[in-house]
Amino acid sequence: MQFEIVERDETWVAGLPVRSPRRALGELRDRDLEAAWSAVLHQELAGPLASVYTDYSTELGTYNTQIVGYQCASLDEVTRGHLAARLPKGTFARFSSIGNFPQVMTDLWTQIAYAEEHGQIKRTFTGDFECYPHAYKIDLYLAVDAR
Repeated sequence: MQFEIVERDETWVAGLPVRSPRRALGELRDRDLEAAWSAVLHQELAGPLASVYTDYSTELGTYNTQIVGYQCASLDEVTRGHLAARLPKGTFARFSSIGNFPQVMTDLWTQIAYAEEHGQIKRTFTGDFECYPHAYKIDLYLAVDAR
């Protein structure tokens, strides 16, 4: 499984929040998340599609907040009614997957699980960021300890 360790500057993502349970691999379906994406995709957005994960712990069955929407450069670009989250600059492991949904997500999280289980990364759970270079690709940046 391949990933790259990168340094990222501060990142802002704005959109609609979804509070979701942390699920086991293979249990990715979340109707609230699907509804939020559907709503966001029918709105005019200030930047490229993106998503940010915040407020979570490492345990299955706990909850995280995911803001689905778009990357923005400042709070001035946030659409009325949307929330914004800031990820601080730091060290991230960048994983990528290409394919159709939901398999693209399963492949992505399989890569991540492998890297965690084999001690290749140590997540900090300070905030993770997804971006979508095109309709079939996801780049996921996980906050990790710098080595």
